[in-house]
Amino acid sequence: MSCACASKPRHWLRLENVSQDSDETFSFDFSSEEEISWKEGDSSKIFLMVSGTEQGKKFSHATLPSERIIRFTTRVRKDKSAYKAALSELNLGQWLEISMPEGQFALRRDNRPIFLLSNGVGIAATRALVKAFEKDQTMIPELIQINVDSNSAIYKDEFIKLEDELSTFKSKYLKHRGEFYEHLDYELQEAFMRFIQEPLFYVVGSDAFVSDTIVHLEMVGIEPESIITDGHKSGGTCGCSSDAGCGCGANLVTNFMTF
Repeated sequence: MSCACASKPRHWLRLENVSQDSDETFSFDFSSEEEISWKEGDSSKIFLMVSGTEQGKKFSHATLPSERIIRFTTRVRKDKSAYKAALSELNLGQWLEISMPEGQFALRRDNRPIFLLSNGVGIAATRALVKAFEKDQTMIPELIQINVDSNSAIYKDEFIKLEDELSTFKSKYLKHRGEFYEHLDYELQEAFMRFIQEPLFYVVGSDAFVSDTIVHLEMVGIEPESIITDGHKSGGTCGCSSDAGCGCGANLVTNFMTF
């Protein structure tokens, strides 16, 4: 008796370039001979052979199809997992498979300002959102990116350039959590003075960062339905730690609805 279910489609990618964004952060750029479609906020599993067994881990797409490159940015620590070791040992020109892109983290165009809040390489999950806003600002009056990372500032030069070109985009990098909340409160006050609608908040990063940021937002009066979160938990598909976002973007969900 055959199973009525079917495995999800996969796509073949070729590794074109590996760049180092910081001491332990790398971007892997791929190409494909297939026509692959995805939107900002989508993620895919990268399938690798690890100790003779195929493993698939989820990573956020950091680029848009219009950029004509498929990029995944992630931490590769010195004490890396066997999966991350296999990822870091890929050779240029090597082919691998990824799952069909999917996700629920796209920009909502509700005529409300949007805050992208992240820590560490969690910012990898928001770069594609920034690029989507750069391409089309329809029904998003302002986009504010705030990242806290004690060791690096991933995409900083790219976002500084966009700030100079687009008056409705702001980007800020901070080293410490206290600075982050102080700056967030300042930008919140400014937003409430400029806009009638309550902003939307996309929160991505480590378990502690996400939970603490949600508590902070709710304490200053933000409604839960205005907070969109990355439901990924540490120790899951990527094997990341609880104190640092890994950029895998696994299990992207909202905490209020599917759209």
